[in-house]
Amino acid sequence: MGPSDRHPLVDAATLEAQLADPDLRVLDCTVRFEATPAGRRVVARLPADLAAKLPAGRLTQEQGEAILTLSLLGADKTPGPSMLGKYDRAGAELGFMPRFPLNPGAAYRATLKAAGGMVSLDYVVPAFAAKAPPKVVKILPSADVLPANHLRFYIYFDRPMRGGAELFKHIAILDEKGKEIEEPWLVDEIWDEEHNCLILFIHPGRIKWGVELRDLMGPVLHEKRSYTLVVRGEWTDLEGNKIGKDTIKKFRTTPEDRVRIELSDWKLAAPKAGTREPLTLTMPKSVDYRSLQTGLTVVNAKGERIAGAIDIGAEEKSWRFTPKDAWRATAHRLNVGPDLEDVAGNTPLRPFDMDLKTLPQPAQKLHLDFEPR
Repeated sequence: MGPSDRHPLVDAATLEAQLADPDLRVLDCTVRFEATPAGRRVVARLPADLAAKLPAGRLTQEQGEAILTLSLLGADKTPGPSMLGKYDRAGAELGFMPRFPLNPGAAYRATLKAAGGMVSLDYVVPAFAAKAPPKVVKILPSADVLPANHLRFYIYFDRPMRGGAELFKHIAILDEKGKEIEEPWLVDEIWDEEHNCLILFIHPGRIKWGVELRDLMGPVLHEKRSYTLVVRGEWTDLEGNKIGKDTIKKFRTTPEDRVRIELSDWKLAAPKAGTREPLTLTMPKSVDYRSLQTGLTVVNAKGERIAGAIDIGAEEKSWRFTPKDAWRATAHRLNVGPDLEDVAGNTPLRPFDMDLKTLPQPAQKLHLDFEPR
């Protein structure tokens, strides 16, 4: 018997019927707010018989809202719409983690519905004490010359920042005359695992040829022009502290880069055997920063991965690998992941934007061999 047999999924209509069951004891229900490393969440203790009817683990939004909701309270204490987030049931408790962190100083209402009645709890999020303003640590690519079909930026902060749709109001691209370019972004909020780096995509529909959005609005970037990426100082961290002043990255553009990454253009300098000298790779054009972090691996003659540290050079055009242990005088290989990308999204397998009328290029080996001596 699998997990789905022990805890079959329950649809919302069935849950509504179960909640109206007069045998459920409302007095057994409690609601509380609790702090977690990811932010505050709501936890409801359910009557044992209701808990037994729910699947263990993740519930759908629809299933969770049939039992537990969280809403922002207006100035007149009227609750707004139910917030989106993740529901999970563990034992007799149902937890809800909102998609976005709760605002400091704001009031919320959690409502548990059971046995035809409701248990509600209002909660005001404590206001944070003022602290030093957040900072933009770096913006990548570090190069100030990019192809006109450049795909993404990485904006690193010194702490988690406030997300949501409004964040795109705090980021802009200005042309040579200082005019803001309209709707340049793919409005899809993507953060790294630590929530300190925003991965920001220029809308692919304005990059690819023959796509309606590009035909209607034109490309975001034109070749041989100058631009400014602006991170506005009004943006705040999770505690409401503003950056305070605009952070800018100036760059200019070259013609679009619409060819695959050619490994034959790369230069690999082998280290000396018996030392921990770095293996050095140089490339003729900038490669995506996070691709360089994860897309290159060094293995020995047996195919075993070599442990070591990575260093990425200026403009993301060089990569160095320093092994944990000294190099042995034997064959080694630098493996290149098929998904490794340059700054325009091209990979060793194909360009980001392929012309279907063009004949495919011959396959290339996704590795470079070397031997320390």
